[in-house]
Formats: sequence, C-alpha cells, structure tokens
Amino acid sequence: MTINVALVGAGYWGRKLLPKFRAAKDCSVAVICDLDAGLRAECHKAFPDISTTGSYDAVLKDAKIDAVVLVTPPATHFSLGKKALDAGKHIWIEKPLALRYDEGKALVAAAQAQRAVLFVDHTFLYDRAIRVTQELAAGGELGDVYHVFLQRLNLGRIKRDSNVWWNSAPHDVSILLFVLKGRPASVTLQGYRYLQPDVEDLNMATVEMSDGASAFIYHNWLFPENTAKLTVVGSKKMLVYEGKFDKRAATLYEYATGAGAGGAAPDANTIPSKVLTERKLEGIAAEEPLASAVADFLGSIRERRAPLSDGEFSLKVLAVLEAGERSLRAGGKKIAIES
Repeated sequence: MTINVALVGAGYWGRKLLPKFRAAKDCSVAVICDLDAGLRAECHKAFPDISTTGSYDAVLKDAKIDAVVLVTPPATHFSLGKKALDAGKHIWIEKPLALRYDEGKALVAAAQAQRAVLFVDHTFLYDRAIRVTQELAAGGELGDVYHVFLQRLNLGRIKRDSNVWWNSAPHDVSILLFVLKGRPASVTLQGYRYLQPDVEDLNMATVEMSDGASAFIYHNWLFPENTAKLTVVGSKKMLVYEGKFDKRAATLYEYATGAGAGGAAPDANTIPSKVLTERKLEGIAAEEPLASAVADFLGSIRERRAPLSDGEFSLKVLAVLEAGERSLRAGGKKIAIES
C-alpha cells in the first residue's frame, strides 16, 4: 500500500522532513504546498517530479492524498489541522499540537471521529538514547529519580512568531513525560526578552512531579554553545545525554555518597561523594530518530493503530505548555497542571 503524502510548509523543517518521506518505503510525496511562491520554485527546482501548489484547499480536495504533513507556524496548527481531519486526511503536525489545550482536545476528537491518525512530531521519543533512559528509569537501575535538568541552548534560528518556550519546550516536556513515571503537578516559568520587545528568547522553568521528582528546563536563543542536553539524577546512578543529532551520546555514572564514597574520613560539615564508574552507552546513534518517526506515522496508517507520538500523548504535553504560559504571564507564579 503506497501512502500519498502532501507536504504543507516548505520552510526549514519541511525541507528536513521531505527527504525522509521520499526515502520511506511505499510512500509518495505527491505535492508540496506553500503560500510562498519563492519556496515553491525552490522545491520545484530541487524536486521536479513533485508538483507544487499554493492552495491548501486544493490539497484537501484531492482524493489521492491520504495524509497531510503540516509544517507551518504554531498559530496555524489548529485551523489547518482541523480542516485536514475534517477532510478525512491522516495528519502529521509539527510540534506543538496547538497553542491552547481546548484546541488540541478538539483536534484529538476530530481525529477520533474520522478514525484518522493524528501524529505530533515529538521527534525525541524516537531517539534510542531516550528510549534507553526510559528503560533504565522504569527498570530501577537509576534508583529513585530525584531530578532532571533539560537544556536546549543555541545561537541560531531566532523566531519572530513564537517565543522560545513554545519552540523548545515541546521537545523537553515530551521527554520528561516519556522518561519519568510521575506526572507533572505544577510549573513555574520565568522568561526574558532581550532581542524583541514581545518575544521571550530565554526562559527557565521548574516542574514539580507528582512523585516528588523535580525538573529544571532551561532554554536560550542567545548562547555560545549549541546543545540539547538531558541530565537525570537518580539515587543509584546518573545519566547525561547530548541530543543534538550530529553528536548524540549518552553516559551512565554510578556514584556513591557518605561512607560508600570511601576516601578520607568525613568531617562534621560535609558528606563525601564520588563517581565510581563511568560508561558510555553503545549504539545510541545507530538509528536516525526522524526516519523512525516517519516510519511509525506511516505504519500507524497502514496498521490502523495509534503511533507512539499520538494526539493523546501530545495533549499531556500541551497541558504543561499552557500552564507554563500562564505562569509566565503571571510573573512566574506556580501553576498547577491539570491531570
């Protein structure tokens, strides 16, 4: 069964996705849709076998199109996604699912009514390192998880239409929800604007989990290093993961505190601590996450099943994002997250 796909949005991430769908088994990119004539011309030059259009309605009316890959600004996700689902198309939506929880809920309901696949591009769920981290946490090898620190920092693509929270937090919140067994109970978010008067380019969030674990989430568009790092601190072991796709790696640390750390006898004011072993996890970069995500999306259509990164999961992400936005607008007030 060949699945005919329409790519809607030929910008930076759309052009990252395009070759993945072209390379996928039994998948055909039938049309590229974008309002920008210049982008359409670039795509036609690079991929002359794929037709282009500026009409989204024409895409939705085409009975040959099975699925829409929506890679447009976040503010358009609800309206364009709803139209695609109402037209009976399966849909891949670039994160976030929507900018409001009630809109995300409406998209999930529309997908269920149409028996359509609703996939949200939480790419890191398909990274082997994140899956291994989840398995280590669930299996108890890390011990009780105390704390998670997530960083997404760079000096690169600074957006004008949405702030750093809505651009970066969907990744980190999805990782948090996937890796930890507890649910987010509250969030406190503070943000700062240095480049634009109404768009935050730096933020720090504190998320308290229902099982007592804590998480710090730090995003910055003005940072000299390009990193996407996850640190998990457990009662037995710690894990550090670098998630940038060109340098993915994960290291597991066994450590001890108190008498188990050995060394000189502790004084009355200090508790000794020490890393005992350090081990690089093998095979972390063996799979390409984005290709795996595309395979899951297409497989879920063929097999009539929910993908890993489905609308229900993304609704949980959206609940944290929306609560974070409320905290930000309330000057960093702690906001409870509805379950």
